Amino acid sequence: MTIDFEDSSSTPEKLALLVFIAAIVVGNICVFVTYFIRANGKHWSNIFVLGMAFIDLFIGGFVLPMRFLSAYGSPLTSKLCAALSIGESCALAAVIYAIGFMVYTRLYNLKQILIDIRRRYLIMLLLISWIVLFLFYGVPFMTNYSSYLLTVTSSTTNITTYCTTYTTSIYHPTWMAYTEIAIIYSLPLLCIFIGLIFLIRHLCKPRPTRLDKVQRKQYREQKQMTWHIVILSITFILLWLPWITIRILIIFHNTKEIQRALQITYYILILKSVFFPILYASTNASFRGSFAIYRHKRITTNNRVWTINEHFGY
Repeated sequence: MTIDFEDSSSTPEKLALLVFIAAIVVGNICVFVTYFIRANGKHWSNIFVLGMAFIDLFIGGFVLPMRFLSAYGSPLTSKLCAALSIGESCALAAVIYAIGFMVYTRLYNLKQILIDIRRRYLIMLLLISWIVLFLFYGVPFMTNYSSYLLTVTSSTTNITTYCTTYTTSIYHPTWMAYTEIAIIYSLPLLCIFIGLIFLIRHLCKPRPTRLDKVQRKQYREQKQMTWHIVILSITFILLWLPWITIRILIIFHNTKEIQRALQITYYILILKSVFFPILYASTNASFRGSFAIYRHKRITTNNRVWTINEHFGY
C-alpha cells in the first residue's frame, strides 16, 4: 500500500527523541542497579518493577533509536521496519498487561494476606504474556511483511520508504487493528479501571483500632504498597488514554491532522518510560531508588555522628 504524506520530522522532535532515549536508558539502568544493590528482592512487586523496567529499556534502547534513524538517518529496510513494528507494538501492549497483572496480584494479596506469592509464578505470567503478544504481532509481519507494511512516497523527493513516519510504522491490517483495540487495549484497560476502584475503596477504609507496634508497621507498609500500585496505574492511564483514543479514531478517519495528533500523543505515552523509574524509587516501599539510597546513607552517617558525640560527651 502506498500513500502520499508530508514530511513531519523537525528539530524539536529530533531533540525530544534524543532526550527520551537518554532519560529512559539511564533511568531504567538505575532501576536494575538499584535492585541488585539495594532492593529487597523477596517482595513480589519487584518482579513487575523489573518487568516494566525491561520493557522501557527496550523502548529506549531499540524502538526510539530505530525511530531516530528512520527519521534522521538512513531509511529503514522492509525487514528492519517490520522488526520495529513488532517490537514497538509488543512493548506498548506488554506494559498495559503488566499493570493489569500487578493490580490484580495486589487485590489477591489483600484478600489472602497469609499466602506467600511465589515470584516464579509472576515471572511465568509475564513471560507467557510476552510470548502471546509476540505471536500475535510477529507471525503476520514476519510471514507476510511485504503486504503488511505501509510504504510512503514523499511529495518532494518521490522516494518510497518504510517507517519514515510514526503513523506508517504502526499500520496494521483491519482484522489486526480491531483485535488489537478490543483485546490488547480496551479489555485490559477496563479491567485496570475495575481493579483500581477496589484498591481505592480499600485505601478509603479507616485504620483498624487497637493495633500494636508491629501491626501498625505492617498496616503502614501494606497501605504504602497499595498506594504505589494505584499511583503507577493512574499515571499510566492518564498518559495512555490520549494515544488510544486517537489510535481508534484514526482507523475510521485518517487525516494528516489526526496523524500529527497521534504522533504527539505517542510522545506523551513514552513519558511513562521516563516517569516510572522515578515512581518506583519514590512510592515502592520495598524497592527504593537513588532517593532512598541517599536517605539511607544520610541517616546512617547522622547516627554514627550522634553515637560519637554521645561517646565523647559533646
